[in-house]
Amino acid sequence: MDGRTLVAALGLAAGLLLGGTALADAPAHGVPVHRVTLTAVAPGGASTELTFEVAATSEAAASALAHSAAAAIATGLHVADTPEDSVTAQWQAWPWKWNTGELPVRVAYNPSGAPASVGPHVITAALDAWSSVPSSSFRFEYAGITENTATVASFGPDGENVVSWQSLDCSAGCVLGITSKGAAHEVDMLLNSNPEAAALLGVGTKVDWRTVVLHEFGHMAGLEHSCPSPFGPCTPAEADAVMFYQYRGLLRALAPDDVAGISALYPAEDVTPSPTPTAPVMPSPYPEYPIFLSAGWNLVAPPDLGIGVLTAGLPCLRAVYAYEGGDWLSWIRGAPESIQELTEVTSWHAYWMLAEGSCGKDFP
Repeated sequence: MDGRTLVAALGLAAGLLLGGTALADAPAHGVPVHRVTLTAVAPGGASTELTFEVAATSEAAASALAHSAAAAIATGLHVADTPEDSVTAQWQAWPWKWNTGELPVRVAYNPSGAPASVGPHVITAALDAWSSVPSSSFRFEYAGITENTATVASFGPDGENVVSWQSLDCSAGCVLGITSKGAAHEVDMLLNSNPEAAALLGVGTKVDWRTVVLHEFGHMAGLEHSCPSPFGPCTPAEADAVMFYQYRGLLRALAPDDVAGISALYPAEDVTPSPTPTAPVMPSPYPEYPIFLSAGWNLVAPPDLGIGVLTAGLPCLRAVYAYEGGDWLSWIRGAPESIQELTEVTSWHAYWMLAEGSCGKDFP
């Protein structure tokens, strides 16, 4: 199919949903979940398939919510209902998988707008989990902080796999994540920073984003849900998997079914050896010192850095305070140099940092 394949899910992209083991077992404070598939067609004829997992009281309401969400993310495109296709194999959700030469799959992170509890460590922990299966050749690599955003609403790849945030409307229904899958082997992920999302899903006031992102990266690797569509019957092993279709709370480690899935798609024997012993050594895929700030006050223990390096890398940073020798020392953006008391930050010291928004950087 030309264009991009988008998978949008109420709960998680491609459908991590309400707690329980079957639709009929959804909690009383939740609502039933429906799958709606639409096709968005651009004026030039390129099409995008959009699959929504929608929490709604009826199929008609779910369809209406899906059309509304599609109009918001696919501006200027014609959106129509899509006939149901045959069920896809549970361990391969797309018509392609990453080629051996494309491994490791590099993923960049844009923290702008992220919840205060979600820093780069949430992204790197999930990438590391999928990259550490001995029986699989699949590997991610963290590409660092980026200013680019997920291109889920546009056609044509931009050359970078990106995870970013956006506050999506939850007044009539709520999408927690959208994952776009491009024919040119590019995948982007957009996560919903709207705090109303978790409450609407019936999982309380907090979502464990480590669990959410771990599930999403399974889809980015190429896995469908562990339980065969449409939602059952499920074996105990499938129900225990990270790739189970329902959100059931904290789940931060891969289960045997997840390991079996990634190993089936990318067997360990597919690993390509280095061409020569003199091949250049690649840098570590994970940064040593990621610093992420959210709006307001942040208590941070940074590495040894000049204040100029720190502040240039964190544009949202407005002020830095440190208590040293019985006095408070400060750096304030825009203040005259003659009154700036901090010239460097050092490891093993904690600093109060005031940020006017969200930003982050991976320091070497």
